[in-house]
Amino acid sequence: MIAQLTGLPVHAGNALSTLLLALTALAGTGMVLAAMVRLRCAPTVYVLSLLLSIPATLLALMLPAVWWTNLTAPAQGLLLVPLLVLPLTLPLRTLPANWTATALELGASLPKRLTLLWWPLLKKPALTSLVLAFAFGILK
Repeated sequence: MIAQLTGLPVHAGNALSTLLLALTALAGTGMVLAAMVRLRCAPTVYVLSLLLSIPATLLALMLPAVWWTNLTAPAQGLLLVPLLVLPLTLPLRTLPANWTATALELGASLPKRLTLLWWPLLKKPALTSLVLAFAFGILK
């Protein structure tokens, strides 16, 4: 979209590159989320994503104007990870550290923990990140 507005050449694989950008951004966000839950470092990730979200997002939006190759869409997706992680860190910052351990002691299996513990907690932030990923994929 930005390439069209600035008069840059339009590439044939716009839909494919949009999908690639969104999938790369969501995969990176998922890996950071898994590390946050596993290492219990949500306050640190919150500060880092807060500091990096504006510069990385601006760089992701301006990247096609400066550098256009087959790797531009995945690079844009990786640059959007701090913005997509930010809503996910908000509920995890105040989460008690022994929440998962308590669920394990009560006999909750992994599917039960995911459906009864993590999904209600992260449903709205995850959907927000999903919408942001596809919105920036379309804006690219």
